[in-house]
Amino acid sequence: MAFLKRSLPRLRLGTRGSRLALIQAALVRDAVCATVPDIADKIEFVTFTTPGDTDRAHPLERLNAAQGGRGVFSDVLDAAVLAGEIDLAVHSVKDVPALLAPGLTLAATLERADPREAFISFRHKRLADVPPTARFGSASLRRSALLRALQPQATFALLRGNVEERLATLRASDLDGTILAVAGLSRLNRTDVIAEILAPDVLMPDPGQGAIGIVTASDNLRLRRLLAGVDHVVTHAAVDAERATLATVGAHLAVGALARLEGDHLVLNAVLAPGDNRPLMRGRIDGPVSHAESLGRILGLQLKTGLDLQAAA
Repeated sequence: MAFLKRSLPRLRLGTRGSRLALIQAALVRDAVCATVPDIADKIEFVTFTTPGDTDRAHPLERLNAAQGGRGVFSDVLDAAVLAGEIDLAVHSVKDVPALLAPGLTLAATLERADPREAFISFRHKRLADVPPTARFGSASLRRSALLRALQPQATFALLRGNVEERLATLRASDLDGTILAVAGLSRLNRTDVIAEILAPDVLMPDPGQGAIGIVTASDNLRLRRLLAGVDHVVTHAAVDAERATLATVGAHLAVGALARLEGDHLVLNAVLAPGDNRPLMRGRIDGPVSHAESLGRILGLQLKTGLDLQAAA
């Protein structure tokens, strides 16, 4: 990798300016430095403000309806990659659109942290303890839809902001609870607020949840070769399968997906919340890790076909 170090006058790493985003960017920097010694002095952080940071008054899916809210935190950074303003963009994979813009690639993912969801409440110890008419705070279409399937009489209030802001709002409100990603809380050292970690079959995570992704230009082969050294192959395969499921079903829909390695096979589970009081649809598929995207597309087609049949019934 020495020639890569010499050939890079600097490595401009794009990130949002939130505390969690900067922590995740630092994890990427550290991973690159571990792979390419003495490159630390060439890495430069470039921070961006996104529509998701400035508009706190609307649900994410309203800011980007076609992608179900995905891209609200990532599109500005990805555009900067295409414009040559930065060399790579660091994202929470769950925030990245199911289909990247032409000319971009998800070049690497770090090893995934805990992908599960956490129930946060200052009133109840478990999700099962909340009353049938519970009132939750959320900004996620998927979380709201899956919670509604568990608690049909529940109501929802918009809860936006960074993790600390959401926790403060929740504590000062009459809300029964909210859902946050375990991975984000762990990276922020705020697992102390977790009332209960929810199993995926109770509340399926967002596709890509818990994974940090690195997006760069597809034709930047030198940088892609460098990033191959930090790529966690199993995590990358898992999120490829999950994202393919989402892209096939429709990114505007409430979809949860999680893939895991069992032996030499990838096992992919997904859930779709159709809305309109229709029951959840679940699917499962497994196959070779090398077929990750194909597995995701097949499962997505199964869910999409089931959705069409359910709508026609």
